[in-house]
Amino acid sequence: MNNALEPSAVALGTAGWGGGWGVEPLDDGAWAEAERVASDALAAALEAGITTVDTADIYAHGRSEQTLGRLLAADSGLRERIRLQTKCGIMIGGSPLYGVDSAAAVESTRYHGGADHVRRAVTDSLERLHTDHVDTLIIHRPDPLTRPEETVEAYLELASAGSVGSLGLSNMGVAWVRRFDDALRAATGGEEGIACLQIELGLHHRGLVESAVLVNHPDSADRAVVGEAGGLAELCAERGIALQAWGSLGQGRYTRGTEQAADQDREAAAVVAEIAGRLEVSGEAVVLAWLLKLPWRIQPVVGTVNPDRLRAAAQAPVAADRMDSLDWYRLWTAARGAPLP
Repeated sequence: MNNALEPSAVALGTAGWGGGWGVEPLDDGAWAEAERVASDALAAALEAGITTVDTADIYAHGRSEQTLGRLLAADSGLRERIRLQTKCGIMIGGSPLYGVDSAAAVESTRYHGGADHVRRAVTDSLERLHTDHVDTLIIHRPDPLTRPEETVEAYLELASAGSVGSLGLSNMGVAWVRRFDDALRAATGGEEGIACLQIELGLHHRGLVESAVLVNHPDSADRAVVGEAGGLAELCAERGIALQAWGSLGQGRYTRGTEQAADQDREAAAVVAEIAGRLEVSGEAVVLAWLLKLPWRIQPVVGTVNPDRLRAAAQAPVAADRMDSLDWYRLWTAARGAPLP
């Protein structure tokens, strides 16, 4: 099942929906406030052209999906206006999501890519979301105990039933992405591969970029993905896998203004502000444009519930068009706090 909507340049993240991550149930007043916050955020996003909506079964212990589901149930035309993706594969220890008497309840967090769990997770997500399908199902973390072929088999059953449209991955490295993509291509005779990969990526979290260029340099030993040697981005580009960058705004560390920025971020915040003023865009747009300039088909996922920040983030494509390579390198150098070698 393919949504006629193309993925928007920026995606709306909903990890902050559902009244927070407390385990206690929400009362009626808290639910009303959660719905109001989500409704305002979604309205601002749609008005700004952000139509991809990202959630997960574990967000707020299922309440993120429930909140979005309440909005979908209240507006019969809303589902057709969004591309909806959800994630499964993490089971949070002590979460009320599984029920205290459920066999699925766990005392400590684990990952689960087994076929039965994926089928059950999707069924439960669709119920919370008040929809009959999601456009993309994303496996949230790799499960060392489950072969990708088993997860792919469950996905294909769900896709055949019309419950999911495509398969994505999250927080996985080269080996896992290759294994999943190979398994899906083998199972479909080469007709389908992995649609997207979510990783933390931004001006504040530059490991994927730096690992690609700092080969044979002492700094490479400290980079989070040095073992990938830049291969993750290249693998995704070769195989047509879109990159989705979660945490892309770095919780506003470069856009609060230089006075509010931490000492190590002050120079980068000043550069962001200067470029934003000159290009006549928001600071958020400048930070996201740094990602969009990369030739890796990156879709930033923005998790704020602030309508003004969502509207600001939606300017990212304009900022990317106006930003030249000199500004891009200025941002990179300022954020890393040291000249490039």
